[in-house]
Amino acid sequence: MTERKDKLVLGIGSPFISDDQIGLRVAEAIMAMNLPDTDVDEASVSGLDLIEMVLDYKRVIIVDAITSREFEPGTVRVLDRGAFTHAVHGTNPHEANVVTAFELGKRLEPQRFPDDIRFVAVEAQNTYDISEEMTPPVKAALPVAVDTVLRILREPL
Repeated sequence: MTERKDKLVLGIGSPFISDDQIGLRVAEAIMAMNLPDTDVDEASVSGLDLIEMVLDYKRVIIVDAITSREFEPGTVRVLDRGAFTHAVHGTNPHEANVVTAFELGKRLEPQRFPDDIRFVAVEAQNTYDISEEMTPPVKAALPVAVDTVLRILREPL
């Protein structure tokens, strides 16, 4: 097993569902930069499956599409774990929401669980249609989301 770096960028989504690809596309862009102190990974999971993926990192940035309907599609926001307190479930109704999963992770592995977890959330327009293309506003948000992740990575630990 290779040793983990201090920081992790984790892109979440599906490569087959229109705007749900945004997290994966941001992760690909960051991965191509070969940042020396950052691991980059992609996943099509949420909830409890995320616990193992974030262990032993000091800072974790999760990038994903969000459908709050409070903002225009393509809006990029930085959220902390508390922003998901009222989330009902993960990718399916039988799964724990991300806050519940991370609270469990912190209790099970307090020495290994990161204190600094942030979400770069991109407001999606279409998370239902099978398509290899993102909608224009979400596609236009890709460089903004990448810049947002890079800004967070530059903050002192």
